[in-house]
Amino acid sequence: MSIQWALPLLADLLPSELHAHLQSVATDPYHRCPESGTTVPFYNGRDGEKIKDIPLVKYMRASRRKMRALCAEGIDVQYGKRLIDVSYPNSHSVAASFTDGTQFTGTLLVGADGARSDVRYVLLGEAGVAETVPYNALNLHVCYNDAEKALFVRKHLNPVMAMASHPDGYWLWASIQEVPDPEKPETWVFQLQTTWKRTAESDDEAVTDLGMHKRRAETFGSPFKEANLWIPEGTVLYQNKISYWHTVEIDTRLGRVALLGDAAHPMTFHRGQGLNHGIADAEKLVWEMTEYKKGNGSVAEALQAYQKDMVKRAGDEVKLSLRNTEMLHDWKQLRESPIFEIAANKVH
Repeated sequence: MSIQWALPLLADLLPSELHAHLQSVATDPYHRCPESGTTVPFYNGRDGEKIKDIPLVKYMRASRRKMRALCAEGIDVQYGKRLIDVSYPNSHSVAASFTDGTQFTGTLLVGADGARSDVRYVLLGEAGVAETVPYNALNLHVCYNDAEKALFVRKHLNPVMAMASHPDGYWLWASIQEVPDPEKPETWVFQLQTTWKRTAESDDEAVTDLGMHKRRAETFGSPFKEANLWIPEGTVLYQNKISYWHTVEIDTRLGRVALLGDAAHPMTFHRGQGLNHGIADAEKLVWEMTEYKKGNGSVAEALQAYQKDMVKRAGDEVKLSLRNTEMLHDWKQLRESPIFEIAANKVH
């Protein structure tokens, strides 16, 4: 996951002892991004020529697994729960009921349960179901077990990540996913992604067929051609279902429920904004609730202020990211896409 403009917010959100270890969740903890002048290279996916260096503010490419573990330290996380109902026992509380028969009651329910949020569905029904975009999306991790191959791929990544658009309608991605030992490139793990317009529902099996994928990769330019052709035989390919939901205000039940992160604004990932807005949600929600605790207004007013900010800020990004996804797969519109025009910067 990419963290860009929201990176400074983590200093306020995380306990200092956890924030001190933030670098440990980087996909390459041995690489520190400079304060300024950072870019992500954008290539022509057919001939490998660089089209543009996309400017970035200081960023971090974080491991989802490692970041989740860091943020969960000291928290009693209960796994295996599936929400089925939300109820309101009285004017000041909210109860969450789960499929295993358990129920928990508190003063605020925060739905931060991802793009296919059960909280959102319970609150809104079918109106809360995210829409799937008509694009195939392959996502995989690969270790080449070969120092020469790893070094070849990484030298194009500057040194963490790179992307490309192909005239035939492919969007390509390569990034470093894990660096167990910086002196042993043969141990490095890379993340590879390929997305392209879906032409038929029957494409699903062909999308994840390694042989067919390598035939697609024959048309790619460096480093994406080599990175995908060198995928070891037997590697399982996974297809992502990219979804979005046009963010709207919900009934907060007078300050007892809120949506946050992908549950509030699932968006396409080609501009790398989802986690940034999730972090910004948390910062805004904490700030508003802290003001309430200081005696400034009611909890209902705090939640309404949070929701108004979130819906405008992240809701606009849902639309912008969707347009960006469409344009990155259209060679004629590529250079007018948001990633080219405003890079990965915050819109508001």
